[in-house]
Amino acid sequence: MFRPTSWLPLGVLALLVGLTLWLNALVQPAAAKADGNLRHDPDLIVENFNARKLGEDGRVLYTLTARKMVHYPDDDSSLLETLNFDAYQPKQPRVNITAERGRLQKGGDEVWIEGNVVVHREPAPRVEPLKIFTDNLLVLPDEGIARTSSEVRMESPSGHATAAGLELNNTDRTVKLNRVRSTYKPPAR
Repeated sequence: MFRPTSWLPLGVLALLVGLTLWLNALVQPAAAKADGNLRHDPDLIVENFNARKLGEDGRVLYTLTARKMVHYPDDDSSLLETLNFDAYQPKQPRVNITAERGRLQKGGDEVWIEGNVVVHREPAPRVEPLKIFTDNLLVLPDEGIARTSSEVRMESPSGHATAAGLELNNTDRTVKLNRVRSTYKPPAR
């Protein structure tokens, strides 16, 4: 014989299970799409990478070469291995930068360079050659600026210096240094 009171505990239990499942679904985060947009996967790998930026007059302003370039579309960044950067600003000495690795960001407007960074500014009339050694460097190629807050060692024919950071402006031909120790050799007469 059917008694409605015997099914009441089962009905209450089924209602509790249903409410529990509903609350669980309500508090769970939305499932991520499986389209790969949130992953940091490369979409382009280039061996022997070589890029040049030309001025309005068609002359090369700077070149960037690397043994390997890997581009990531999710943040539009590129990783570089064994890179070489040359800046050819008009009426300025050529500047060459080499390093173990680097990273292009903001469409190439920023170049982060790391690992045994060597900056070499060639001599020019009334400008000595200059070598700079550091661990990392931010290069803003279109502005002709390179800067770091890491320790820097500089060498030139007239002396050497160490500093706790620098900003090199090739356009203005200036070098700003922080907390400098240097030795200067006056030119021979």
